[in-house]
Amino acid sequence: MPTGRSSRSQPRSRRAAAQAEFAEVPGRPARTATAETRRLQDPRDIRALAHPARIAIIDALASGDELTATECAELTGLSPSATAYHLKLLERYALAEPAPARNDARERPWRATDRRMLVELDSSTPAGAAAATAVGRALIDRSRALAEAFVAGEHAEPAEWQDVAFLGNADLWLTPEETRAVTAALIAALEPYRGRVLADRPARTRRVRVMNMVFPHPE
Repeated sequence: MPTGRSSRSQPRSRRAAAQAEFAEVPGRPARTATAETRRLQDPRDIRALAHPARIAIIDALASGDELTATECAELTGLSPSATAYHLKLLERYALAEPAPARNDARERPWRATDRRMLVELDSSTPAGAAAATAVGRALIDRSRALAEAFVAGEHAEPAEWQDVAFLGNADLWLTPEETRAVTAALIAALEPYRGRVLADRPARTRRVRVMNMVFPHPE
Protein backbone atom coordinates (compact mmCIF):
# COMPACT_ATOMS: atom_id res chain seq x y z
CA MET A 1 0.00 0.00 0.00
CA PRO A 2 1.59 3.29 -1.06
CA THR A 3 1.97 5.95 1.60
CA GLY A 4 2.70 9.66 1.48
CA ARG A 5 3.61 12.51 3.78
CA SER A 6 4.74 16.13 3.48
CA SER A 7 6.05 18.86 5.80
CA ARG A 8 4.65 20.20 9.09
CA SER A 9 1.80 22.66 9.55
CA GLN A 10 0.16 24.59 12.38
CA PRO A 11 -2.85 26.65 11.26
CA ARG A 12 -5.62 27.69 13.60
CA SER A 13 -9.36 28.00 12.91
CA ARG A 14 -12.42 28.01 15.19
CA ARG A 15 -16.07 27.40 14.29
CA ALA A 16 -19.28 27.35 16.28
CA ALA A 17 -20.51 24.23 14.49
CA ALA A 18 -18.89 20.98 13.52
CA GLN A 19 -19.98 19.26 10.31
CA ALA A 20 -20.55 15.63 9.44
CA GLU A 21 -21.33 14.60 5.89
CA PHE A 22 -23.44 11.54 5.21
CA ALA A 23 -22.94 10.56 1.58
CA GLU A 24 -25.62 10.18 -1.03
CA VAL A 25 -26.73 6.68 -1.92
CA PRO A 26 -24.74 5.37 -4.89
CA GLY A 27 -27.63 3.24 -6.10
CA ARG A 28 -30.02 6.14 -6.69
CA PRO A 29 -29.43 9.64 -8.07
CA ALA A 30 -29.64 12.47 -5.57
CA ARG A 31 -32.73 14.68 -5.54
CA THR A 32 -30.61 17.80 -5.49
CA ALA A 33 -27.20 18.70 -6.84
CA THR A 34 -25.96 19.95 -3.49
CA ALA A 35 -25.99 18.44 -0.05
CA GLU A 36 -28.93 19.19 2.20
CA THR A 37 -27.86 20.82 5.46
CA ARG A 38 -29.55 20.15 8.75
CA ARG A 39 -28.49 21.92 11.94
CA LEU A 40 -28.73 20.07 15.22
CA GLN A 41 -28.58 22.24 18.33
CA ASP A 42 -29.89 20.01 21.08
CA PRO A 43 -26.93 18.04 22.54
CA ARG A 44 -29.24 15.04 22.97
CA ASP A 45 -29.98 15.04 19.24
CA ILE A 46 -26.30 15.43 18.41
CA ARG A 47 -25.22 12.60 20.70
CA ALA A 48 -27.93 10.35 19.26
CA LEU A 49 -25.94 10.14 16.03
CA ALA A 50 -22.81 8.95 17.85
CA HIS A 51 -24.19 5.53 18.78
CA PRO A 52 -21.96 2.82 17.18
CA ALA A 53 -25.00 0.84 16.00
CA ARG A 54 -26.44 3.89 14.22
CA ILE A 55 -23.11 4.68 12.60
CA ALA A 56 -22.90 1.05 11.39
CA ILE A 57 -26.44 1.22 9.98
CA ILE A 58 -25.80 4.54 8.22
CA ASP A 59 -22.63 3.05 6.75
CA ALA A 60 -24.38 -0.12 5.55
CA LEU A 61 -27.31 1.71 3.96
CA ALA A 62 -24.98 4.18 2.24
CA SER A 63 -23.86 1.31 -0.03
CA GLY A 64 -27.25 1.43 -1.74
CA ASP A 65 -28.44 -1.83 -0.18
CA GLU A 66 -31.94 -2.13 1.24
CA LEU A 67 -31.81 -3.97 4.55
CA THR A 68 -34.39 -5.17 7.05
CA ALA A 69 -34.04 -4.67 10.79
CA THR A 70 -33.01 -8.33 11.03
CA GLU A 71 -30.27 -7.87 8.44
CA CYS A 72 -29.07 -4.70 10.16
CA ALA A 73 -29.07 -6.58 13.45
CA GLU A 74 -26.42 -8.92 12.03
CA LEU A 75 -24.18 -5.88 11.49
CA THR A 76 -24.80 -4.26 14.86
CA GLY A 77 -24.83 -7.33 17.08
CA LEU A 78 -28.15 -6.21 18.55
CA SER A 79 -31.58 -7.79 18.44
CA PRO A 80 -33.88 -6.99 15.48
CA SER A 81 -36.23 -5.09 17.81
CA ALA A 82 -33.38 -2.96 19.15
CA THR A 83 -32.13 -2.34 15.63
CA ALA A 84 -35.64 -1.36 14.51
CA TYR A 85 -35.59 1.33 17.22
CA HIS A 86 -32.33 2.72 15.81
CA LEU A 87 -33.74 2.70 12.28
CA LYS A 88 -36.79 4.68 13.36
CA LEU A 89 -34.55 7.23 15.07
CA LEU A 90 -32.46 7.57 11.90
CA GLU A 91 -35.71 8.13 10.01
CA ARG A 92 -36.41 11.03 12.35
CA TYR A 93 -33.13 12.62 11.29
CA ALA A 94 -33.81 11.92 7.58
CA LEU A 95 -30.87 9.52 7.35
CA ALA A 96 -32.98 6.41 6.65
CA GLU A 97 -36.41 5.72 5.22
CA PRO A 98 -38.68 2.72 4.59
CA ALA A 99 -38.07 1.01 1.25
CA PRO A 100 -40.74 -0.70 -0.88
CA ALA A 101 -41.85 -4.02 0.59
CA ARG A 102 -40.20 -7.16 -0.75
CA ASN A 103 -42.12 -9.88 -2.51
CA ASP A 104 -42.86 -11.84 0.67
CA ALA A 105 -43.90 -8.62 2.48
CA ARG A 106 -43.02 -10.20 5.82
CA GLU A 107 -40.37 -7.66 6.79
CA ARG A 108 -40.05 -4.03 5.84
CA PRO A 109 -36.67 -3.13 4.37
CA TRP A 110 -34.99 0.21 4.95
CA ARG A 111 -32.76 2.32 2.75
CA ALA A 112 -30.74 5.51 3.00
CA THR A 113 -32.56 8.64 1.92
CA ASP A 114 -31.64 9.51 -1.66
CA ARG A 115 -29.77 12.69 -0.88
CA ARG A 116 -26.55 13.70 0.78
CA MET A 117 -26.96 15.07 4.26
CA LEU A 118 -24.55 17.60 5.70
CA VAL A 119 -25.31 17.80 9.41
CA GLU A 120 -24.11 20.84 11.30
CA LEU A 121 -23.56 20.07 14.97
CA ASP A 122 -23.84 23.06 17.26
CA SER A 123 -20.78 22.98 19.51
CA SER A 124 -21.20 26.48 20.96
CA THR A 125 -22.06 25.10 24.43
CA PRO A 126 -20.03 22.67 26.55
CA ALA A 127 -22.73 20.00 26.23
CA GLY A 128 -22.99 20.54 22.49
CA ALA A 129 -19.22 20.43 22.07
CA ALA A 130 -19.01 17.15 23.98
CA ALA A 131 -21.78 15.65 21.87
CA ALA A 132 -20.20 16.84 18.60
CA THR A 133 -16.90 15.34 19.73
CA ALA A 134 -18.64 12.01 20.30
CA VAL A 135 -20.08 12.06 16.77
CA GLY A 136 -16.71 12.94 15.24
CA ARG A 137 -14.95 10.17 17.13
CA ALA A 138 -17.61 7.63 16.15
CA LEU A 139 -17.22 8.49 12.45
CA ILE A 140 -13.43 8.34 12.70
CA ASP A 141 -13.55 5.04 14.58
CA ARG A 142 -15.75 3.48 11.89
CA SER A 143 -13.41 4.48 9.06
CA ARG A 144 -10.35 3.49 11.09
CA ALA A 145 -11.84 0.02 11.67
CA LEU A 146 -12.36 -0.41 7.91
CA ALA A 147 -8.79 0.72 7.19
CA GLU A 148 -7.32 -1.57 9.84
CA ALA A 149 -9.28 -4.53 8.44
CA PHE A 150 -7.89 -3.85 4.96
CA VAL A 151 -4.32 -3.45 6.21
CA ALA A 152 -4.56 -6.69 8.16
CA GLY A 153 -5.77 -8.62 5.12
CA GLU A 154 -3.97 -6.67 2.41
CA HIS A 155 -1.66 -9.58 1.60
CA ALA A 156 -4.70 -11.61 0.51
CA GLU A 157 -6.12 -8.88 -1.74
CA PRO A 158 -5.70 -8.99 -5.54
CA ALA A 159 -2.56 -7.15 -6.61
CA GLU A 160 -4.58 -4.50 -8.44
CA TRP A 161 -6.27 -3.50 -5.17
CA GLN A 162 -3.06 -3.64 -3.15
CA ASP A 163 -1.54 -1.17 -5.60
CA VAL A 164 -4.33 1.42 -5.45
CA ALA A 165 -4.88 1.59 -1.69
CA PHE A 166 -3.22 4.68 -0.25
CA LEU A 167 -2.43 5.95 3.24
CA GLY A 168 -0.90 9.36 3.63
CA ASN A 169 -1.10 12.79 5.18
CA ALA A 170 0.11 16.26 4.32
CA ASP A 171 0.95 18.95 6.88
CA LEU A 172 0.68 22.39 5.29
CA TRP A 173 0.96 26.00 6.42
CA LEU A 174 -2.45 27.43 5.43
CA THR A 175 -4.67 30.38 6.22
CA PRO A 176 -8.33 29.66 7.13
CA GLU A 177 -9.34 30.75 3.62
CA GLU A 178 -6.78 28.42 2.03
CA THR A 179 -7.91 25.58 4.27
CA ARG A 180 -11.51 26.04 3.10
CA ALA A 181 -10.26 26.04 -0.50
CA VAL A 182 -8.37 22.78 0.05
CA THR A 183 -11.49 21.19 1.54
CA ALA A 184 -13.59 22.36 -1.41
CA ALA A 185 -11.03 20.95 -3.85
CA LEU A 186 -11.06 17.56 -2.14
CA ILE A 187 -14.85 17.47 -2.27
CA ALA A 188 -14.84 18.48 -5.94
CA ALA A 189 -12.41 15.67 -6.79
CA LEU A 190 -14.95 13.11 -5.57
CA GLU A 191 -18.02 14.60 -7.26
CA PRO A 192 -17.67 12.81 -10.64
CA TYR A 193 -17.91 9.45 -8.85
CA ARG A 194 -20.86 10.16 -6.57
CA GLY A 195 -24.34 8.88 -7.21
CA ARG A 196 -23.43 5.99 -9.51
CA VAL A 197 -26.56 3.98 -10.23
CA LEU A 198 -26.10 0.27 -9.54
CA ALA A 199 -26.80 -0.72 -13.14
CA ASP A 200 -24.31 1.83 -14.51
CA ARG A 201 -21.27 1.01 -12.40
CA PRO A 202 -18.21 0.16 -14.51
CA ALA A 203 -16.93 -3.42 -14.47
CA ARG A 204 -14.61 -4.36 -11.57
CA THR A 205 -15.93 -1.59 -9.33
CA ARG A 206 -15.76 -2.09 -5.59
CA ARG A 207 -16.94 0.02 -2.72
CA VAL A 208 -13.99 2.22 -1.74
CA ARG A 209 -13.82 4.37 1.39
CA VAL A 210 -12.21 7.77 0.76
CA MET A 211 -11.84 9.66 4.00
CA ASN A 212 -10.95 13.36 3.96
CA MET A 213 -9.81 14.86 7.25
CA VAL A 214 -8.84 18.53 7.33
CA PHE A 215 -7.98 19.90 10.75
CA PRO A 216 -5.43 22.28 12.30
CA HIS A 217 -2.70 21.17 14.65
CA PRO A 218 -3.22 22.30 18.25
CA GLU A 219 -1.31 25.42 19.22
